[in-house]
Amino acid sequence: MVEFKINLDENEAGDSNTDHYKVNPRDFFITTQENWLLVTADYSQIELRLMAHFSKDASLIELLTKPSGDVFNIITAKWTGKAESSVDPKERDQTKRLVYGILYGMGPNSLAEQLECSPDDANEKIQSFKRSFPGVSSWLKEAVAVCRKKGYVETLMGRKRFLAKIIFGNSEEKSKAQRQAVNSICQGSAADIIKVAMITIHSIVGEGTEKSTSSVQFAERFHMLKGRCRILLQVHDELILEADPSVMNEAGMLLKLSMESAASLLGGSPDTLIPLIVKLKCGRTWGSLEPLLPG
Repeated sequence: MVEFKINLDENEAGDSNTDHYKVNPRDFFITTQENWLLVTADYSQIELRLMAHFSKDASLIELLTKPSGDVFNIITAKWTGKAESSVDPKERDQTKRLVYGILYGMGPNSLAEQLECSPDDANEKIQSFKRSFPGVSSWLKEAVAVCRKKGYVETLMGRKRFLAKIIFGNSEEKSKAQRQAVNSICQGSAADIIKVAMITIHSIVGEGTEKSTSSVQFAERFHMLKGRCRILLQVHDELILEADPSVMNEAGMLLKLSMESAASLLGGSPDTLIPLIVKLKCGRTWGSLEPLLPG
């Protein structure tokens, strides 16, 4: 939301009138076809799920494979020893900031700014979280060690990011490269996954396109979408399509199935899968979306 004000002409008393406005830039993102609708899906906690996949942390995997419940409420409850029902929104938000702060390699000083607490308190929160999820702590160290040895990290699907400064840089450059090592594995893997979903969807809805390996299972079921649905935009872990309202449910289901089946994230054993979960929405504009529950 963008907020701004416009000062109007002064009145006779010398006072100026000010009008205040709020504008949601997403309201200006609309479909290219008249009367079509936007349908979107974004991954829920995809980087956290990737962290569980790579670290094989048993406690984190158990939390993420539960069929219901808010992940960050559950993590907060486990971390603090509270009942899940007694976790308040502020505690949930702090846990979310802490988890992603660790993932992005934040130290106590940076995290203290995020959590609005002292560096000592932030450091204690980091250590407490790592004690609760020891597999995550071990993987963070391992990822950096492997990068030092090889000079690069690999994503889920084998793309490499070279980080020479983790070996040859000065102290500040080495620290930055260490943060980038962990970050690149998770964010790069998330990019891998959503690109697979995009290829699947495009090969089904695009006219004159060949079927991809990943789209074969959906091609017959969603043949009616060809020419009546398009990929418009990818923003981080969100995909935005436009579709004819008459096939909105089918477009939503294709989007959901393609994104949730784009990769298999393994838990601690071959028969344990960490689910990829997306939230579907639809609407006239990107700023006026409402939940979509395809039948």
